[in-house]
Amino acid sequence: MKAQPTYARLAPQDTQIGGKQIRKRQAVMAVMAAANRDPERFPDPDRLDITRQDNRHVAFGWGAHFCFGAPLARIEGQIVFEELIRSFPIWSLEPEPLVWRTNLGLRGLTALPVTFSNAPG
Repeated sequence: MKAQPTYARLAPQDTQIGGKQIRKRQAVMAVMAAANRDPERFPDPDRLDITRQDNRHVAFGWGAHFCFGAPLARIEGQIVFEELIRSFPIWSLEPEPLVWRTNLGLRGLTALPVTFSNAPG
């Protein structure tokens, strides 16, 4: 397996996060693969729910790190999905086990086998 980059930082002071004590200069690591999946915030956090309300997600960063391309990416995604649904209204997942990437930096599948059709049968 390829080595993953390290995103560890040293805590600047003693603090507490989520009931856990973190000491000054202790290494901490933000695991981006866990973003948007907090079970205390989202019911059934592993389920894709495009109607999820009050979703302050981190998909495009935040504040000074907000992605300038986010509006374009949202428009492109909307166009692609509208055209796919219009052209291929029948979708089904292939009955294969899902295989997740082994990467702490980003969460994702290695593949998502889907069958598209524009006619029943």
